[in-house]
Amino acid sequence: MTSHWHLSQNHLNILETCPPIFQKIYLQQLKSPFNVIQEEKTQWGKQFHLLMQQHNLGLSIEEIHTDNEELKISVKALINATANIWNSEDIFEKRAEFQVNHTIKNFLFTSVYDLLILYKNKAVIFDWKTYLKPQNEQTLINNWQTKLYLYILAEKLNYKPHQISFTYWFVKIPNEPQKYTIKYNKTKHEQTKKELHILLEKLDYLTREYVENKVNFPHHQNCNNCPYRHNFPNLLTELELAQNLPTSLDEI
Repeated sequence: MTSHWHLSQNHLNILETCPPIFQKIYLQQLKSPFNVIQEEKTQWGKQFHLLMQQHNLGLSIEEIHTDNEELKISVKALINATANIWNSEDIFEKRAEFQVNHTIKNFLFTSVYDLLILYKNKAVIFDWKTYLKPQNEQTLINNWQTKLYLYILAEKLNYKPHQISFTYWFVKIPNEPQKYTIKYNKTKHEQTKKELHILLEKLDYLTREYVENKVNFPHHQNCNNCPYRHNFPNLLTELELAQNLPTSLDEI
């Protein structure tokens, strides 16, 4: 029986940005020091998504019990801003927190769609973000969440690439919710397929080199703009690193 490496968009983003950090996080399982502020933001985002899911199930926002007034205001703001997408007569099917699995060689991907609305001739992905809309929209287009979610949907559902779009909604009070829509097409689909296979071939090669020959994942030639360049400084000695190396692919 063939084992699969379960990957997400986070794996792809980190691998593409900084291979050594990918090695530290996912192969050596070294974590950054606990960050209270980041953890609070993570929990806040999880609660926000849960409330949006409950709204999609028909639960009135007034019946949702939470002591976090900012959270309730943020959810209400998004619901009001997206009022036209919830009850359209053209909707064929609506799915919240919809999970889709897709296998490429020995890699298993799982995409979880905050909200997926299916029409007769189109499919629209919605994703809720609890921060301000990025000034550089190209970062959204290039992010592997965008590319992977669109790609998997086109591969798994009966919609052609040009019938699929991805809309991000950004909620951060006191600012009004903002959105950004990315349209898909066959050219983008083929490009993502090519990029995905190249990146997975790279991951497969680097992992085997790491496990079988003790070769670390290499840095990019230019690391000046890498957001991870200051992470994990002198975290372990070379001896400790060698002792922590996995001895087989099955361990990973």
